[in-house]
Amino acid sequence: MKSSALPYWLSFMVLLAGSYGAWKWYQVSLIESSREVGGIEFEGPPLEEFELTERSGEPFRSADMEGKVWVATFFFASCPGQCPRLNANIKYLHDQPELADVTWVSITVDPDNDTLPVLQEYADRYQADPERWLFCTGEFDYIKRVGEEIMKMPVTWRGHKDYAVVIDRAGNVRGMYDATSISQSKKLRELLLECLAEDPPAEKSTNEIASAIN
Repeated sequence: MKSSALPYWLSFMVLLAGSYGAWKWYQVSLIESSREVGGIEFEGPPLEEFELTERSGEPFRSADMEGKVWVATFFFASCPGQCPRLNANIKYLHDQPELADVTWVSITVDPDNDTLPVLQEYADRYQADPERWLFCTGEFDYIKRVGEEIMKMPVTWRGHKDYAVVIDRAGNVRGMYDATSISQSKKLRELLLECLAEDPPAEKSTNEIASAIN
């Protein structure tokens, strides 16, 4: 190659690299735009109660979450794809001071491999507060039912949607957002702040409890 032609080839390569970078940015923008309309905010019925086992070995009972705002997601520890992005976004929200009263509940869809020590190690990787970010497991068929029948989320072995399910203080599902999406994570934060601002459900009086029993 003649030295006089070298500047032209260098300019061409720079232009080619710049065009490729612009194309990749455009692709990412399209993905984010498509996710932006995917969130669902609604006033759903109260969740059916369920029980799993937390990484500490202690039971996690959804009934114990009454009066709290919490978020449920599905994942598995060896996931090489979306799960790290999902949990990185949860980590960011988990660390926000204004969301300190939100409890995050991550449920594995690979319980055979995600043993309690594995879940503990995974939680430590994200510096998850053991009081505010719980990692839960159980029998797979039961987890599948929790996902499909209770959360209305399709669940298969090592298969799940990346949605974060928001449950308010009264135990009602309030919305679902793709927690791998930055734009939807912002909407998730807004909904959580809205739920946190709401009063907890009034405790039933002794007379109401007696009437319900009778």
